[in-house]
Amino acid sequence: MKVLKAMLVFFTALAVAATALLLFCQAKNAPHYIRIYGGEDQN
Repeated sequence: MKVLKAMLVFFTALAVAATALLLFCQAKNAPHYIRIYGGEDQN
């Protein structure tokens, strides 16, 4: 039972770390602005 609890803690921490890493990389590579409306003066 101790082994199962240790594995649960380990894999939960691993999943949290992987999610945080993916979100950080995605936020770093994302554009810094989103053009919602381009008026007539823009190409």
